[in-house]
Amino acid sequence: MKVQVQNQTVEFAKENNQWVANGQEAATLFPQGNQTLLLQTNNQTIQVRCLSVDRSAKTVTILYNNQKYTAKITEPMDELLKSMGLENALVPKISEVKAPMPGLVLDVLVSVGQTVAMGEKILTLEAMKMENAIKSPTAGTIASVHVTKGQAVDKNFVLIRFE
Repeated sequence: MKVQVQNQTVEFAKENNQWVANGQEAATLFPQGNQTLLLQTNNQTIQVRCLSVDRSAKTVTILYNNQKYTAKITEPMDELLKSMGLENALVPKISEVKAPMPGLVLDVLVSVGQTVAMGEKILTLEAMKMENAIKSPTAGTIASVHVTKGQAVDKNFVLIRFE
């Protein structure tokens, strides 16, 4: 496994049930509960706290000395797929957003050809007198919008398609 933090890459291998760095300076990772890791080198022990993990982006946000760092994790399978030109083979392709429940479309916030980020609010759906923000499950470009403001939709009705 390779870990890249601030333009530095460290490669780790699992030996005797421990993660050991392969590089100039020997380092070992020791998990300490759910959110804490100890990184031990020849002359020091560093404690870091894990703030968040994004499995789809393969990143980990850590806290060290009151500074946040984002580490990119690359596993051997990622390297193999990249060498074969298939680095996006394991990324799920999301092509449409369906209504999670029956309801009334209160607002459509996107249009055809618009680029959206993952997690961006794309429409508002009212169900059982509650407004529900429908967010984009992926980053991409809107190919088609199948609803209009004021339209009633059933559960699983296709609302928006992506290119």
